[in-house]
Amino acid sequence: MVESDKTPAATTASVHSWLRQSRNLVEKTAAQVVSFIRAAWGEETFSSEETSRENERSVVQYANVCQKKILLTADAGRGALAEAADDAPSVGLVLPGINRFQVPHHGARRNVSTEILDCWLGEKLSEKPEEGEETFTAMISASKEDEEHPRKAVIRGCIHRGARVVSTEGKIYGHIVMPPPATAGQLPPPFLIQKNKKRRRQQSGGASTQKSLPL
Repeated sequence: MVESDKTPAATTASVHSWLRQSRNLVEKTAAQVVSFIRAAWGEETFSSEETSRENERSVVQYANVCQKKILLTADAGRGALAEAADDAPSVGLVLPGINRFQVPHHGARRNVSTEILDCWLGEKLSEKPEEGEETFTAMISASKEDEEHPRKAVIRGCIHRGARVVSTEGKIYGHIVMPPPATAGQLPPPFLIQKNKKRRRQQSGGASTQKSLPL
């Protein structure tokens, strides 16, 4: 560098500041690259931890309304969802195949897994479907104030299986299209799938061993 009387003298502090900024920029860029690579199509990473026992007590509800199969999961975890899947044949539900899927517990990573999503929604597609060609709708209840939910891994997991994802936090990934309501006589009765067999017997009066109850 050519020096002159008008050239400002470099200080050790300014050099160190520039080095820190450069290092932070490199680290941030590297982190973004790693995140992009991990988020490649079909890649899924869910928490190895299980959800709470209270969440596992959630009731999983299924209904067939206007020829649409609807699943409400509340805060159910992997255990509750797995047991509900075992009970599904008792109400005539053949899995996989859900038209309206309420993603459990605000889209938390500890409530679902690749195996659970495969069971209820089907296996991952080879590529992302075009807009308008999604096969089902995944609905997530999440607040704007909750920065932890929904987890991107859970959103990707649904999209991997052909979902149009809708979130109540204001981030709309699509819209819900429901057919016109049918008359009451045309609607099959909704059923309640419960993982607690004792509670099931109590609600049925102990007279039936059927694993599902009409609401």
